[in-house]
Amino acid sequence: MFSSNLGQQFVADLRKFCTGLSLGQDLQIESKPDKTFVTIIDQQLSDFCKQHASAKGFHFYSEEDHSELTFPAMVVDPLDGTLELIAGRPECAVSVAWLPTPEIKNGFAVVFNPFTGFALTTSDVAPWKAKPNVDAPIGMISRTEWNKGLYKDKSAHLIPRGSIAFKLALLASGTCDYVVSLRPKNIWDIAAGTMLCQQRGIEMWSGGKKIERLDQALYDFPLIWARPELMATLRAQF
Repeated sequence: MFSSNLGQQFVADLRKFCTGLSLGQDLQIESKPDKTFVTIIDQQLSDFCKQHASAKGFHFYSEEDHSELTFPAMVVDPLDGTLELIAGRPECAVSVAWLPTPEIKNGFAVVFNPFTGFALTTSDVAPWKAKPNVDAPIGMISRTEWNKGLYKDKSAHLIPRGSIAFKLALLASGTCDYVVSLRPKNIWDIAAGTMLCQQRGIEMWSGGKKIERLDQALYDFPLIWARPELMATLRAQF
């Protein structure tokens, strides 16, 4: 089992490592076969996380280095929101989920934004239980999906933001009431954020099914994260 003490040490090491990375350096931007981008910082963060996974006996499953999803696993998006990184926009995050088993309630997760210093972990237990804003809920969606015109309902209060991992951490912290994606997501995109949300009573639904285990490489859309009181309305809406 991965303890919270080990998790907090990992977060401290991660913060220190990111402090040593400079956006002034050549990002060495490359285009991947799926037409997304990767930078040298993505790779450096991936290598950093892989070293920690190996030291703890966890299989490594990362956007930049993956083959078979085997448990115990460290599931990593080294920097979710590479487009935001390239633009210098503070809407990206390091997303790390330590999963001894596929059960969402097990393990340790952290989402860390190196631009702002914002970090949320599964060790940060909120003392009060939140209720959803059922009258006028605020949702966060993908900036790319918004720009592509995927959201037709202009009456909904939707806020475009980069990085699904960052959006899920903001949802877990109470910044919005739900997060929606109308495109499929890889497990490394959403594992850590989903664990943070689940701990705070927020469900995940994928392709019309409630998700309680993180054992798939890819999750179908629509993807919705919200408290149970909002889920029926949001499923009908999206």
